[in-house]
Amino acid sequence: DLAFDDFVQAFNWPSFTYQESLSNAVRHNRTERVFTANEAPPSVSIFLHHEMAQTPIYPSKLFFYCEQAAEQGGATPICRSDVLIQRLIDEVPEFVRACEQKGIRYAQTMPAENDLASGQGRSWTSTLSADNRQQAEDKLHRLGYEWQWQEDDSLSVITPVLPAVKQLDDGRKVFFNQLIAAFRGWQDARNSAEKSICYGDNSTIDNEHMAVVIRLADELTFDIPWQTGDVALVDNLVAMHGRRPFEGSRRVLASLVA
Repeated sequence: DLAFDDFVQAFNWPSFTYQESLSNAVRHNRTERVFTANEAPPSVSIFLHHEMAQTPIYPSKLFFYCEQAAEQGGATPICRSDVLIQRLIDEVPEFVRACEQKGIRYAQTMPAENDLASGQGRSWTSTLSADNRQQAEDKLHRLGYEWQWQEDDSLSVITPVLPAVKQLDDGRKVFFNQLIAAFRGWQDARNSAEKSICYGDNSTIDNEHMAVVIRLADELTFDIPWQTGDVALVDNLVAMHGRRPFEGSRRVLASLVA
């Protein structure tokens, strides 16, 4: 991990630390800029997403380092969202128009303590860098979130309206969001996947449209089949990524670029 830290620093890009992020995944820091990719159980699929696109603050690039390859499985699927959106425009143009015009809101409940059984198990104290409810509410207010405290001290939040489609500096459009991950995978003791996303005007996203998104994304996806010692650099503004289930010990570290 120290060698990986040195490698990342050599690029001289600004760091985007886990502590300052609003990531809902449980991770453990190895150094200030290097941390574990996700502590979700090996059997859990982490579906395609742009890193932290479900928050107002997200990194531009992602470094991954395979410290220990899994005995079986554990690949990182990659899907180019600039290609995906062109396929979506061809098949479901009305859905793309709705995404562009309305944006997306995400709903999530954060536990009081880290839940290692969930891919979305990061506690609200860690996510919001808050020691108490007042600090958490202050940060949510600044970021434009709605929130509600639950009886078990968990915290339910709804994001402000966030983009579902972005236009890059070179003019390309990208399907920049966490719709697939939320729709397919935000399911745990506190969260229900079908209630996790809606359009920015609070209207419902059609399940049939999401089925098209998932089918086309799966068709375009390729895997990074990790070997111990491999490093990958992913442009977070162009490509979605995820994690396949695995067997054995798998340790992939990450470092994010602001």
